[in-house]
Formats: sequence, C-alpha cells, structure tokens
Amino acid sequence: MTTPNITEVINGYILEWPEHKLLAKATRIRTPSDGQVKGELEIQRNVNGTINYLLVPTQFNFSSEPTRAKFAKQLTEKLDVKLEWKEIFDCISETVQRLARAGDSCIEVYPQETVTLPQQLVGNIIYKGVQNIIFGEKGVNKSTLAYLLGICVSLPWPENPLGLEVPTESVKTLVLDWETDKPIFEYCISRLQKGMQFPYCSLYYRRCNLPLADDIEPIQKHIEASRAKLLVIDSLGAAAGGEHGELKGAESALLFNSALRKLDITSLIVGQTKKGDDEKKKTIFGSTYFTYYARNIFELCAGEDDFSDTQHLGLFHRECNLGRKTPPLGLRLTYTPESIDIEREPVSIAEFVHKVSVSKQILETLKEGAMTAKELQEHLDVSRGSIDMALKRLRQHKQITDTGGKKWGLLSV
Repeated sequence: MTTPNITEVINGYILEWPEHKLLAKATRIRTPSDGQVKGELEIQRNVNGTINYLLVPTQFNFSSEPTRAKFAKQLTEKLDVKLEWKEIFDCISETVQRLARAGDSCIEVYPQETVTLPQQLVGNIIYKGVQNIIFGEKGVNKSTLAYLLGICVSLPWPENPLGLEVPTESVKTLVLDWETDKPIFEYCISRLQKGMQFPYCSLYYRRCNLPLADDIEPIQKHIEASRAKLLVIDSLGAAAGGEHGELKGAESALLFNSALRKLDITSLIVGQTKKGDDEKKKTIFGSTYFTYYARNIFELCAGEDDFSDTQHLGLFHRECNLGRKTPPLGLRLTYTPESIDIEREPVSIAEFVHKVSVSKQILETLKEGAMTAKELQEHLDVSRGSIDMALKRLRQHKQITDTGGKKWGLLSV
C-alpha cells in the first residue's frame, strides 16, 4: 500500500490513495483525558465519477487495535474490493494519531525593534484574535450589549453613542446562539435599530444545539461563507457544555478553548455569573480555565434602581492580559416594547460601590470631606489593612494629601 496524500481540514484530516480511488475522512478529532485519539471516520471510493460509501461516518477510536481489527474484518467480508484493509486502517490510525498529537511546528522568534501593540476591534472591550468575555447576572442585558457591539463593527459606526472606537471598515459578525432562536434575536436587534436609529445592517446568525467542540466543522463553513471576522458566542455555558460533563470540571473548558483556537477568529463570549459568589467579587460560572484562557474579561452589573423602562448598568474591566484595564463604563438602557436605546453615562460609584476597588471607594468617599483611616474603614466596611494599603498607593500616585489630624483629603489640582 502506497503512502496516502494527506490534507488537513478543520478538526481533522483527509487521506487519499488516488491509485485505488480511495478516500478516508477523519473528522471531529479529540483527545480526551485518557490520551486516546477519537473521532469520526468515513471511507468512500470514487468509481467512474460515482461515490460509493464503504464506511459511513462512524465513531472511531484511532488508538484501539481491536477497533481497527474489527472494521478491517467487516470491510473484508462485506466488500468485493481487493484491498488490504488491515494495512489501510493501521495507516489511517497511525497518521491521525501522529498529526493530532504533533501540534504546530516549532519556530524561532526574536524581539522586534518596533513593538506592535495588540489590535482592538471595539475600544478596549474586544481585542482581535483572542477570547473576550462579558459576564454577569441574569437580566443585565449581556446579549443585547454583545449584539450592539457586533452592529458597531458591522456598520461600522464610529459615532456610536457608547463613544467606543471601531474599525473604519466593516467587520462581518456571526452570532452563534445557544439561548434563543431567530425570531427573538430578530426582535432584539430590531428594537435596537428603532431605539438607536443606526443605519440598517445585518448580522449573520446561526441557532446552535451541540457544544462548540462537536459542531466545529459546520461552524467553520459558516464562517467562511459569511467572511465573518468576529464570532459572538451566546452563551458560554451551553457552548462548552453538553455531553462533556459539568462546566466546573476542566474538560469542558479545555475542549471549548481547543475548538476556538482551531477556528482562529476573534470571539466575544457571553458568560454567566457563578452562583454563591461573594457580592463584592463575582466570577464566571464554570471552571476557572474559562477565566484563564480569555485574554480580556468584563463584568456587566445592574445598578440598584430598577424601573420598568430604564436600567442603569456598569461595565467593569476585570481581567486583561494585553493592556491596561480601563475605567468602568456606565450605560443607560431605555426600553419600550418596540425599541431599546443605549447611551453612555457616568458611572455612579456609590451605586456600584461593591464592584470597584477600595481605592476608588476611598476617592469617592473623600468627596464628602477629609477622613481618618479609621473613619474610612467604618464608612466602607472593609478591613483596616485594605484601607492602609489603598491610602499608601493613592498617596504615591499623588491623588490624596494629609490635611492634618491624621485625616486624608483629595489633592487639589
């Protein structure tokens, strides 16, 4: 048997023996925690332009000798095709295992004289080529904000009322929706258009059922067909969940991250808040690996006031591996049954007091007048150690001054 021609495809490989008109497709490749390489295998033969399926797409363990022997015996007995099937299955399995475990090739990289800063799609909210996450509690309009950011880059919309920088050219956006369906998605973006009066534009949309890792081949085709450069994933729990187990375990997060790396596209991911978290510091629901793999993370929080037609939100920058974290962004959402209007507004530190650092709480509190460290501790209900450390940093950054009597006040400028 000759060596096959090998073509790499998304999440798999195609092996072809032209002299035998034989083609094998190994797709949905994954390597679970047991180290075995598994996936789907399909074998077909092209005879005079007619494709004959010798093996329809079948779950296959490429690391299992009994599996290879079983299928080789089946095809030998089933088909009137004089081929060495055991040799073929051994070749397929060896090739798939070797390539699946090889990873990218090693390259030598030198520091560059001119430092190239990481590129952004939307202000500091979406960095290109990496995972960006917006997470928060239910009902804070995470999906609505994600859709609006997709609209901002799709138009593009440089005069957007959020005051965010966007590219000068349109960036096609594909929304993958595990939460609702097309009518609800259409209802949401229609209300945004009527409320904010931006020019008509489209977002590509796909309703999803399977976890991302199990649906990667069709999704890749949709990305290519739409020429999308931004992927909105709504939401993280369903996209990473399913048969791979609990979200709190590592496997779901590892498979999700692996699938996104294979797609090689900028992503904006809508995440949920972990239940039972301390009120002062919420985290993303699921494995901590979701946080570790993302390069840029924001928490979207609702203000204390809750009116039927208006909602005040704060977007807080929690993690960033590519640059400095930015100040909180305030948003005001105004609703009617037919419209949604989103505008930027100042963030009320008092309203989101538990969502900001101790330093910011101190600066906000000192607007009422100078206070001692003990008074600040009682007012803010945080530890004395946290107060003292924050005061030290604020003094070093020349934001506060000693007004006498062990009291601290805002530095006049």
